[in-house]
Amino acid sequence: MQLSAFNEIEAGEAADLLRACAHVDRWAREIAAGRPYASVAEVSAAARACADLWTEAEIDEALARHPRIGERARGAAEDARMSRAEQSGLGITDDVQRRLDEGNAAYEDAFGFVFLIRAAGRTAEEILAELERRMTHTPETERRVAAEQLREIAVLRLEGLLSPMASFITTHVLDAQSGRPAAGIDVELAHRDATGWVTVATGRTDDDGRIGDLGPEALAGGTYRVTFDTGAYFAGHDTPTFYPEVSVTFTVDADEKHYHVPILLSPFAYSTYRGS
Repeated sequence: MQLSAFNEIEAGEAADLLRACAHVDRWAREIAAGRPYASVAEVSAAARACADLWTEAEIDEALARHPRIGERARGAAEDARMSRAEQSGLGITDDVQRRLDEGNAAYEDAFGFVFLIRAAGRTAEEILAELERRMTHTPETERRVAAEQLREIAVLRLEGLLSPMASFITTHVLDAQSGRPAAGIDVELAHRDATGWVTVATGRTDDDGRIGDLGPEALAGGTYRVTFDTGAYFAGHDTPTFYPEVSVTFTVDADEKHYHVPILLSPFAYSTYRGS
């Protein structure tokens, strides 16, 4: 959404968007009431200043809304979509998921609330290391750290909402057999250099079968490959398939602004095209 549109929508609609960034009703209503804003930086500064005044009850309210790290947020609500996008690049393996589950449980036993950390831009191993480090905190210290992470996530979400930047590579998978989006497919973006294939980013299709942030906002020109873990997807639906994975290799021109690489998928056939 452009800032101009945010300034012009009804107050209730603006507050709903803000609650997706942090589920703190007073904060959302106050930021909405402060419109119009001259710039994204101005609304961001207002959001940070107001968030610094959150009460303990408001922090609890916002924490309760966040899913655990490694736990896929469900539903079509805007905050669930944001959470899926933030965690889409973590590349969580079965071993990492087990360690996250164990770490989340130990953290909640120790502190009484969900472990919260800005996931965007971090790897799963970095998050696990930070979880382990924060387990050494006193309850008072960790409460302050969690609250600050909550504020950071809220402001970053708001900035992203008002300054949407398309990923250079996006994708969409439609299950032609069911006629529905193929949710939960793990996807890898890789670049071919002189030594072979190098992973650039990973993600998982959301409830609409999409990944809108597969990789950075810009890529060097060259040969790239998007690989879809179709075997695991069909196994999860008790459906035999001829394809344990589907790979689409394509050439990137760095002067282009965006590449959309979708697939139409069935157990024994697939097709792809250059989308928009």
